Amino acid sequence: MANFVTLARHTELKAQTLVHILKANGIDAFTEEVNQIFPSLTAHFKVRIAEADLSKALSIVENIDLENEAQISNTEIQNRKVILLPFDYTPTSEKAFPLAFSWAKAVNAEIEMINVYSTEEPDNLSIFNRMIDFDKEALRERAERAHSEAKQRAEEYQKTIQQRIDAGELSNAKFKCITLEGVPEEQIIKYSEILRPEMIIMATRERSKKEIDMIGSVSAEVAEGAPIPVFVLPENVEFNSVDMVQNIMFITNFDDRDLIAFSKMMSRLSFKEIEVDLVHFRESGTKGTWNEIKLNGIKSYFAEHYPTAKADTAILDGGNPCKSIYDYMNEKNISVLSMTTHRGKLISRIFNTGENGITRRIVFEGKFPTLIFHA
Repeated sequence: MANFVTLARHTELKAQTLVHILKANGIDAFTEEVNQIFPSLTAHFKVRIAEADLSKALSIVENIDLENEAQISNTEIQNRKVILLPFDYTPTSEKAFPLAFSWAKAVNAEIEMINVYSTEEPDNLSIFNRMIDFDKEALRERAERAHSEAKQRAEEYQKTIQQRIDAGELSNAKFKCITLEGVPEEQIIKYSEILRPEMIIMATRERSKKEIDMIGSVSAEVAEGAPIPVFVLPENVEFNSVDMVQNIMFITNFDDRDLIAFSKMMSRLSFKEIEVDLVHFRESGTKGTWNEIKLNGIKSYFAEHYPTAKADTAILDGGNPCKSIYDYMNEKNISVLSMTTHRGKLISRIFNTGENGITRRIVFEGKFPTLIFHA
């Protein structure tokens, strides 16, 4: 086991932020509660690192201000193009690997595979039992042991991934596996805020299986909360190459923020020819003339700014948006659904966040690959 030392003490948020910054710069780190019996009595957490990384870590800490969010978002030392690939060692999470590695190779990006582990005690171990058995040194050793075991497992898994690359099962792209302690969706979102990767690619299970394994619900939370584009791949859909991204259904609400989403989408697909269907939902009973005029304006904007991409338009009934989406995608042979998560009139009802939001429904129902942007 490595010899760990305490680099700094901060509130939980600042400690986790520092851990993410260190991880983004290739330094292994994790947090440890100062008071593990009554964590609510103290706001301080230790940031622990391997002693061998102390010199490099100190140079990073000296050049950042954890109070300055704008600075933190640009802290990464290495200027790299990165795709973030969450995994949990299950066959479902592995469904996203071929697509992620294919995409990374196509755009000359690196892959950071992220696994989130927990050091929580079993639920049946009460706080009173913890008090009886309390040993500060033992608790520290338990946290370090959990971290070391998670890191070792990730290192072994990294060897397995390299073997799959060597065997031609995965495209040859540079990658590494990292581990973070905490709640999966929270850590993935926070790490993406610090690292600012090109996109997140992850798989999801069907709704009926979400209670058995974690990755389904995590996908929905990440899709709604991450600040960068998220590509969600259903487990029951064969989609193993970026070449399969051919025609995209983009849902627009005639919002200026859609133009930003266009830019994000096209910049990530600039290396290939695609077809885009620009689709708008109208409220039931409303006339479509004005919608058609605005939709044609969006199409003209798209043609002017992205001349290499073919564009088509459609107006669908918003009474049952999920059915309208699925019917249109099947009819037009659409390979990827793309949407933005923002609020406004009908879009707030169709794309609201929460348990009944369409983002969650589409992610859980798992019928089509979905590329989600945030306005």
